[in-house]
Amino acid sequence: MPSNTQRPAATIRRRRAMSYGLSGAGLAMLGLPGVSAPAAAQQAGVLRVSANVNPSTLDPATGRSGGDHQFLYPLYDTLVAWEPTTLEPRPGLAQSWTYKDASTVVLELRPGLTFHDGTPLDAEAVKFNLDRNRSDPKSNIKVDLAGVDSVEATGPTTVTIKLKQADQSLPLILSDRAGMMASPTAIKAGGGSIDRTPVGAGPWKLVKWDDNALVAYERNPAYWRRDIPKVDRLEMKVIPEVSTGVRSVIAGENDVVVAVPAIQKPLLDRSGKVKVFATPSLYLFMIYLDFSKPPLNDLRVRQAINLAIDREVYSKVTTAGLGQPATTLFPKEYWAHDPALAKIITHDPDKAKALLKEAGSPTVTFTGVAFSDQASVQRQEVLLEMWRRVGITPKIQNASVPEASQTFFFNRKVDCMLAAITARPDPSMVPYTIFGKDSPYNGGHQEIPGMEAALAASRAGATQEERKAALSKVQRIALEQAVFVPLVFDVGIVALSNKYSGFRPNLLGRPRFEEVAAAG
Repeated sequence: MPSNTQRPAATIRRRRAMSYGLSGAGLAMLGLPGVSAPAAAQQAGVLRVSANVNPSTLDPATGRSGGDHQFLYPLYDTLVAWEPTTLEPRPGLAQSWTYKDASTVVLELRPGLTFHDGTPLDAEAVKFNLDRNRSDPKSNIKVDLAGVDSVEATGPTTVTIKLKQADQSLPLILSDRAGMMASPTAIKAGGGSIDRTPVGAGPWKLVKWDDNALVAYERNPAYWRRDIPKVDRLEMKVIPEVSTGVRSVIAGENDVVVAVPAIQKPLLDRSGKVKVFATPSLYLFMIYLDFSKPPLNDLRVRQAINLAIDREVYSKVTTAGLGQPATTLFPKEYWAHDPALAKIITHDPDKAKALLKEAGSPTVTFTGVAFSDQASVQRQEVLLEMWRRVGITPKIQNASVPEASQTFFFNRKVDCMLAAITARPDPSMVPYTIFGKDSPYNGGHQEIPGMEAALAASRAGATQEERKAALSKVQRIALEQAVFVPLVFDVGIVALSNKYSGFRPNLLGRPRFEEVAAAG
């Protein structure tokens, strides 16, 4: 398993990078403008976070962006929690879970739990949430609970879940969006929607959400963990340009900056005003493909797109060597990684050119969307140059994270999206999300031959070895069919003001702040 130890930066081979025609500060180790004037005095009990995206919604069931998690964690507790460094499941709202048999799981909730509105978080509330998450037309997480056959409240605090088949992934699935509990009373009052009016049972309650500016929370005095949270107020300030967020933390205007590009880490290290956490993560930069229509419905074109990419150079240029080139769904340190799959995707521009000619043309053009922040644009430039060298010239537009997701996944206006897949607590959740035939995040919105049976097997194994073998088959199908383009596993970089302590990085690369407290 990856550890939380900091890894040294690797030197970018400037000569090799420049041989791709990559110029300007966008593709080199960036220097940043000077730091602004000192901020006003620190507010007592307020933790100010520079977040890189605006949430798509504050309802865990209807979210359309992996960036939502940092805004959801303050509001919602999950039925199961996870250990940050190992992702091992541990008690959450459910103080225990038991497999009565291979397809029956019984959850026992903590007694006396309540939502922010004072209504009880009991077995009936859990049944309501799980049924909504797996069947509501607006739910974007139905795929996570596809293996659930029924949910029953079999006692005031006892929930019995019947599965369609043996499934060992459920506890960790219930540590993600599917296990975030929202108030049934609030959902019913909102006509089924709490996108803008969330009521959970987490450590903080929502105060206000100003789009593209601020999401503010205040302490939940009835939270079941009496010593959590450590600060009274949490302010998530939406600053898409992370370089601006970096400067704001160094200047004392904010206390935390998340999703820091590796090329900006040296500036934070030199400042002496922050603690920098750089940890390996399962966060995968990748390209989603709509493989249902021309030209990406041709396997040869999809293979050429993959073979044209020099992932070693891509990693060095875009993550300062701190990331890990990706040719599968999981990094080398993770138990689900299979080194036998590494050779399916290699850098072979000559073969890419040959495949394009075989497909009918030495050149190919398609449409796409990518995020508009500076780091995303830099990653895009690297890919465009590598593709140009083999005759691939996509037309890419840029948009915010929620807008890009809407354009590709839901409106289906473009052929691909340059983005990422955020890590999930159980390794089966990522392939279910991007390859499952009923998932809204399956780029082709259709079944991949052989995939459904392989996905089901990836959750059924009783041992880790059995599950790893099944996950390897899932990845082999996806890689041989070239239905996605893996690029690099990111390094999670967060900077915290020296005025605070208690931040714990996690393997998912998703920041949480309930244990952050004023230092000293």
